[in-house]
This record gives sequence, C-alpha cells and structure tokens, in this order.
Amino acid sequence: MFQEILLIPAAVGAFAFTGLKLRKQRQYRQLQSRQRDLATRYGALLNLPGPLPAALPGFQRRIATVSEPLPPPAFELLRDAAFRYRRTERSYFPAHKQGGTVAYEDLHFIAPEIVAFYQSDYLRRLCSALIGEPVLPTPINDQSSCSLLCYERPRDHIGWHYDYNFYKGRHFTVLLPLVNRHLREDRPSSAQLVIRLDRQDIAVSTPPNTLIVFEGAKVFHKVTRLGEDELRIILSMTFCTRPQASPLKGAVRRFKDMAYFGVRALWT
Repeated sequence: MFQEILLIPAAVGAFAFTGLKLRKQRQYRQLQSRQRDLATRYGALLNLPGPLPAALPGFQRRIATVSEPLPPPAFELLRDAAFRYRRTERSYFPAHKQGGTVAYEDLHFIAPEIVAFYQSDYLRRLCSALIGEPVLPTPINDQSSCSLLCYERPRDHIGWHYDYNFYKGRHFTVLLPLVNRHLREDRPSSAQLVIRLDRQDIAVSTPPNTLIVFEGAKVFHKVTRLGEDELRIILSMTFCTRPQASPLKGAVRRFKDMAYFGVRALWT
C-alpha cells in the first residue's frame, strides 16, 4: 500500500513532463515555420555578400579567424539587434563561470536579424570553406545553436573547458564579437579568448566583426575576467557535419542547457 502511494507522485510527474514536452514540440514546429519567414525577410535586409572572402586561413590547428567578414551595414544591423533587448539569463558557477546569455528560442522574437544571419547561405558556405567540409546549423531546439553571450558585469568569465559535442558529426563553435570595449576609455575590454595549443596559452584577438571558428571539442579554451566599466557581447553559433543526436546525448544536452537557460531547457 505504501509503495503504491509513493508511485502516485511519480506517475503525476511523468504525466506532467510528457505534457510539457509535447506542447514544446508543437511550439518548435511553429517556430520552425517562423524561422523560414525570418530568414527570407531579414536576410534581404542584411544583404550579405555573394562571394566569400578571397583569402581564407587554413584550419590545420582546428581554429581560424576571418577579419571583417561582414560589410559594415550588415554588421551594424546585428550589433543593434543585440542591444535591442538587454535582459539576459544569468548563470554563476563558482570558480568556473559567470555571465549572461540570450537563448536561440528568444532571439527569434527579439533579434530576428541574428537568426537570419545564422541561417544564411553565406555564413554556412563561409564556415564550410574554412573547415574544409560541408556543415549545417544545429537544431532549433538546441538553445546554444545561436545565442548571445553577454559579459556585462565585473568578473564575468568562463574557465577552461571543451565544448561538448552532442551530435553524430564533427561540431564547431563560431563566434562573432559584436561589442568588446571599455565604456569610458578607447580600448578593448580586459576579457580575452585564450586557447591552449601545444601546451602554450594563446590569446585570440576578438575585435568586433571578426569571425572565429574552432572545433570546441578539441580546442581547450577559456575567457578571462571582465573588468570594471567594460562590455563584451558575443554572438555564439554552432555548426555540425551531421546535426543528429542520439536520445541519450539529447538528454545530456538538455541537462547541460539548464545551467545556461534555466529549467525550461528540459523540455527542448
């Protein structure tokens, strides 16, 4: 009898979770339709170039940077879209991470220009050319597929880590700094992207309108602490050669996303 009583809350919880999951799946189907419309409408506003940059760096060390990949008007549209909504989801893990994020799902409503850029043929072709094999955006229900990373308070940072690959193919992190400056002085912020290659720590230059592409599961990296009166906003995107995930890895990805986007990530 006692065991049967204990089973009741578990059954209710499972039923509620399933209901929330099914509702979220319906929302994502609707969002997918909205995404196609946004890519067309705002892609035209961005007016991205057709040809890729003439000279591209190699990817032998699993990282490459491209200076000024976007025409100034397109870059300014993305930067202004990031400033439009400054409420972020803050996360703090002692000795590892402190900062704010804006999830992919939210960007569809508050910064559609950013979604259109992530879904653009130009960005996909550029990343594929840098990496040396075709890549695709990761799924719409992955909150980290396209997000804003906002270092906005003193000591915001993220410690040494790899970007875990939840997908069957190779997985790449693509960064586009939108803002990186001291608010009172004419200089970049103190926060730096640092990678470890051949047992050496190397600072990667991240001025605005620089594309940084790296294989996060293979490249050990961190971002150093932000100083007083500084702001750093990074558009973070992910691409994959095969963006399909097993049920187990999908579950692990959702639990990871909880740390950045809250409990709602469980139903993605």
